[in-house]
Amino acid sequence: MDGSFQGFDASVELSLRSGVGVGESTQKHFGVVYTPREIVDLMLDIIFETFEDGDSLCDPSCGDGEFLVPFAERLAAMGFRKSLKQLHGFDIDARALSVCRKRLEEIRKQNGIRKIDWKLRKIDAIDTSAWKRHSGQFDFVIGNPPYVRIQHLEEHRREKIRRGNWNFMSGCTDLFILFFDVGLQLIKDSGRLAYITPSSWMKSAAGESFRDYLKNNHELVSVHNFGDYQVFPNVTTYTSISVIDKSGRTGSKVPAKRFEDTGPSGPIFKNGVHVYTDNDRWTIQSPEERIRFQKLARESKPLSDVANIHVGIQTLADSVFILQEGEVDLEEGIVRRIFKASVMKDGADPVDRVIIYPYENGSLMPVKRLRGEFPKAYRWLRRHKELLLARDKGKMDPEKWHGYGRAVSILSGFGEKILTSGMNPKPSFQRCEDPTALFYSGYCVKPKEGVNPEKLLEALNGKDMENYISIFSTPFRNGWHSYAKSVIKNFPVPMEVYDAN
Repeated sequence: MDGSFQGFDASVELSLRSGVGVGESTQKHFGVVYTPREIVDLMLDIIFETFEDGDSLCDPSCGDGEFLVPFAERLAAMGFRKSLKQLHGFDIDARALSVCRKRLEEIRKQNGIRKIDWKLRKIDAIDTSAWKRHSGQFDFVIGNPPYVRIQHLEEHRREKIRRGNWNFMSGCTDLFILFFDVGLQLIKDSGRLAYITPSSWMKSAAGESFRDYLKNNHELVSVHNFGDYQVFPNVTTYTSISVIDKSGRTGSKVPAKRFEDTGPSGPIFKNGVHVYTDNDRWTIQSPEERIRFQKLARESKPLSDVANIHVGIQTLADSVFILQEGEVDLEEGIVRRIFKASVMKDGADPVDRVIIYPYENGSLMPVKRLRGEFPKAYRWLRRHKELLLARDKGKMDPEKWHGYGRAVSILSGFGEKILTSGMNPKPSFQRCEDPTALFYSGYCVKPKEGVNPEKLLEALNGKDMENYISIFSTPFRNGWHSYAKSVIKNFPVPMEVYDAN
């Protein structure tokens, strides 16, 4: 999850609300998406495991009451009249708060309860000065914070964030992580928080300081990780429910639940799975998986120790530089064969591709030489000069308009290598036996001295890699996972890949 949803304007704050009572225009303006009721009920079940009459609860992004309204229904049905008066909600949207108030009033009237002063306040939760007086006030905080990158907010709201005193701000680009900070400040020292958010905080750089906080304070109670299961209809996002107990009565290895299957009423969870926090990326593994990878680690080396890993050529203008062979009449000395790693199968690219390669010994050749020695290639590139200068938001060096957008793999892309796409449903590493060819749209693994390429290829395409990716990599729809360098570099490669000599 990158903080915005496919199909929506990233500049709009997206809070996944129930949407009941919200008009069509409001839905369009705020990017409202309906939250399945079974997910709301699941989170309420979590809260009610330890909730008692008289306890207070706050939703700091309550909207029209996606959690507060069904929570009030339960309180009324259970006769928890004291807690009904201790429901609090914050939101930046005054209209949504008005709808929430009306819905709560309907519950009150239906249950014959005397008048309640519903504690709903128009508060921007990223403005610490607006809610600071409520710090340490609540027994429980529940919610579904907005999923949006901070840099996509309006300038005046970014300024509010800069003025705030945040615990998890370092490197933070995702607004929902700040809402963890808000929630933890709002609850009492004995309080508990339950949020549904993107699961990216367990692995992303933006979530690093938050992970450190949880690890140091032993406050994480459970994680309900949905993997690639799409909780919200028509919206692609990878979510988890996190439960945090501020009392710190848990350990650094915490009980968790992982999405396993779907049933007639929604997701089914299984117990006995644990979050492990002993590396920079948190993982959810069964005890059996944990033992297996510990054993592998003792008998192996990480992939980065046995091979060099490189990203492919990045021209930022593939339609200009990368062509089908014979598509454009070019000088033979200016082109190189190139493979598209994301489409390779059985070691072959289905299309014969070439790339214009205006480099020598890794250095971009001067325009004068390009024009003099390779006039056909020069004319082709010159025809697209305006497009080439517009790359990288117009920040290209005008003296290097005829070169690639990124100086990666210009030399390291040559040589014997194993290629893979950056995203696959299963391991799909392909051996490229042409050392003169370059590659793009993926990564290459180049075995170091003494490593047998065939044995390494077998290990990379094996069951251990498939299991490793399912645990350590970012999930995507339909079982696809990231095979980025940052993920595969730590894959435990068995020592058998070395030639015996």
